[in-house]
Amino acid sequence: MLLLCNGEPPSRALLRRLAGEADMIVAADGGANAALRSGIRPDVIIGDLDSILPGTRKKFHNVRMVRISRQDNTDLEKALDFISASGPSSVAVAGATGGRIDFTLGNLSVFWKYTRALGITFVGDGWRAFPALGRRTLNAPRGTIVSLLPFGRCGGITLRGLRYPLTGVAMGPGEIGVSNVVTTSPFSVTVRRGRMLIVIFAGVEDRQGKPAW
Repeated sequence: MLLLCNGEPPSRALLRRLAGEADMIVAADGGANAALRSGIRPDVIIGDLDSILPGTRKKFHNVRMVRISRQDNTDLEKALDFISASGPSSVAVAGATGGRIDFTLGNLSVFWKYTRALGITFVGDGWRAFPALGRRTLNAPRGTIVSLLPFGRCGGITLRGLRYPLTGVAMGPGEIGVSNVVTTSPFSVTVRRGRMLIVIFAGVEDRQGKPAW
């Protein structure tokens, strides 16, 4: 599944590739504008619908639109609530970063509420970001940059196949592990406790050879 948000969209080529691989496309409010510019037709547009341009609304007049007027959550949350209600799913989220820093940080924070129900990966040109839940084993070329960002206290962190390995250590807020480097593929990241975001630059696949989003 592909979820388009109203942040800075990735390239048209990436969006069209993600759309071609998705079984369903959801646009969170103004994400529909990015969909139109990239020649993508969403299956559902959801949010408070205050950011959709008139031309986009006209072009997608026969696309299902779900208006949720409540203002105590974001359009990303509205979209993820809608998606999670349909059952477990893997979701590539594009356009959730860039622009206003508060929206970027907010989007990278609220998604933790959904990690039990959804396999969420944030996607941009040349990077992927996803939660480290238990042990993740991934394939990536040597030299690929890998960063770890804790959202709170994390424990049982073990890194294998990276230039700076770790075994069973803890990290807290502010103890970030940026710019580690893949030395052996596949490499693995294990986080036993807490919320850790893995950010990987350039291509990365899981052990089955599928893109890790």
